[in-house]
Amino acid sequence: MVRRMFVTALLFLVAAGITVADDSERIEGIVTAVHQNDFVLDSDGRQIVVDMSSLGGVTVAITQGQPIAVIGRMAPGGRSFIARRLESASRGR
Repeated sequence: MVRRMFVTALLFLVAAGITVADDSERIEGIVTAVHQNDFVLDSDGRQIVVDMSSLGGVTVAITQGQPIAVIGRMAPGGRSFIARRLESASRGR
């Protein structure tokens, strides 16, 4: 009985993790401005404010003109994009 409950709880946690991962988006673009806790990304002509406060101890330097990919989700209200991870851009710009 305890084993069955453990397996059920484990499956629930895995399913919840998959659901959280599914709401992430990946956007790529060029950094056009850098501020203390965010930066502005030009992605296909759209200016997107990327909030980096959820990244914790970011040690990578972000510079204006840099191509970058951001994985995260739009904030409620759609005013900014909350970054979960930063990566190198995959496509040439």
